[in-house]
Amino acid sequence: MKKISLLLSTLGGAMSGYLLSNKKLREELMKAKDPEAAARALGKHLQKDGKKIAEQMREFVESEEVQSNITKAKQFTKNKADEAKKELTQLANSGKAKAKAGIKSTAAKAKSGAQKTTSRAKTAARKGVTRTTAKAKKAAAKTARRVKAKTRKLS
Repeated sequence: MKKISLLLSTLGGAMSGYLLSNKKLREELMKAKDPEAAARALGKHLQKDGKKIAEQMREFVESEEVQSNITKAKQFTKNKADEAKKELTQLANSGKAKAKAGIKSTAAKAKSGAQKTTSRAKTAARKGVTRTTAKAKKAAAKTARRVKAKTRKLS
């Protein structure tokens, strides 16, 4: 919306400047009987003065002041683009370094986690074997007692 209002105000300012500077146009507009006649008078003057305005605009754009400002603007834009490129490169490099550090720490954590899991599994296996051995010894002892008891009864 800001662009539209800016455009309308610029065109309005240009038209009012044109009306104020062109006495013949003002007189014709005052004598116009209806809006169509006023529009025709305005169109006729704009057509005649359009060539003059275009020539003046060309002279303005080709003037040394405008060209030096355009050169300055191009240089400024180039400098800012170079700065932005350097900052983006630095940002990418710092992100790359952080990613590498993150990978290393993750790998170290995974390795230590795997070692802990392995040692826990070994400990659990040893305890399981010990328990199973103890249960087997108890079962063997019970079975041996039963067999002794049965053999005593038979004898």
